[in-house]
Amino acid sequence: MASKKNEQTVASAQGEKKKRSVRVNPNRIYRLIGEVDRPMLIVIIALVCIGSVMIFSASYAVADTRFGDSYYFARSQVRWVIIGLAAMALIARFLDYRVLKRFSYIIYAITLGLNYLVPFFGKTNKGATRWFVIFGVEFQPSELLKFALVLACATYISNHASEMKTLRKGALPLFLLTLPAAMATLMQSHLSATIIILILMVVMMWLSGLKGFYFGAVLGAGSVVGAFFLTVGRGILAKIVPHAITRLDIWRDPFAYMSFESGGDGWQPAQSLYAISSGGFWGLGLGQSNQKHGYLPEPQNDYIFAILSEELGFFGVVCVIAIFGVLAYRGYCISKNSPNRFCSLLSMGITAQVVVQVLLNLAVVTNTFPSTGISLPFFSYGGTSLIILLAEMGIVLSVSRYSFIEQG
Repeated sequence: MASKKNEQTVASAQGEKKKRSVRVNPNRIYRLIGEVDRPMLIVIIALVCIGSVMIFSASYAVADTRFGDSYYFARSQVRWVIIGLAAMALIARFLDYRVLKRFSYIIYAITLGLNYLVPFFGKTNKGATRWFVIFGVEFQPSELLKFALVLACATYISNHASEMKTLRKGALPLFLLTLPAAMATLMQSHLSATIIILILMVVMMWLSGLKGFYFGAVLGAGSVVGAFFLTVGRGILAKIVPHAITRLDIWRDPFAYMSFESGGDGWQPAQSLYAISSGGFWGLGLGQSNQKHGYLPEPQNDYIFAILSEELGFFGVVCVIAIFGVLAYRGYCISKNSPNRFCSLLSMGITAQVVVQVLLNLAVVTNTFPSTGISLPFFSYGGTSLIILLAEMGIVLSVSRYSFIEQG
């Protein structure tokens, strides 16, 4: 009886050994699913928390004046934060990046179609038609279009990696992918989204490994087209985007357009500069801004960084920019350690989108760049942009879970 039991034990051990020999191949690399990138997660949560505090600080005066409720904007933002963080957690935990790649072109086509429908069925606010209203909630499809473009470009580049150095198979298809998206946002008079989309195209071309000569040619052609519209083609630009020429004139001297007689369009950039200059090194203190009390219109939106500069000063500005810098660095690290080219391009493209938007917002707030209505990620008030942004961060965190390599 004991001998029979020993034979069964030996047979079981041999079977287990055989199984292990089948599962493990010393010539292959196995990728294990691990935890999300903790530094990236901490940075995202830090930005969300600081942004929520600044939303309340920047908005309580205007909220009390308009709605009789100092917490009006802050309460809504916290609600969006909770939804966004839940979406980020679910995506980071359960999303398989292979599903995204499989349906990338379908996602892009649907998103593109939604953006072309906006001018006909969307809601108009302050002269611009950029929103759908779904069950009482405003949804801005252009925010989703930025991600869909990055996703489609990442899929194409990863599927044609060996051909990306050429102009015909490299730059031209990416341009043809981007052109409909840029046209859709121009139809919405959404110049800021158009600029971001074009910059993302250039970033994805650079990441694709396009030859330096062709990449330089693309940049040169873009510069020539931009110079044309800003000089001899100003009339054409005015017909395509009517408010663009006015904003260029205001950008040159916002203080000359502050009075009611001149239209008052220079009031917001001028008040932004007043807020930044009055902050000094340490700032006036959290909640102590003067410009948010009726001077700076919509201080909780695109110009929230001006209030941050006034209240937290140069020191606070440097700290916030440093946190965004850490986010960019961790995004690069996740991209570098990604399991394949698609994941690397996707995570780097999403990170680049955030970085580009931050840089453009800071340029607008400091009047280094003409005002184009670019929101500051994690800080500016808005449900659509925040939820989509946190969902994108969930995708980056999901990719980071596959960044652990073990030799078999």
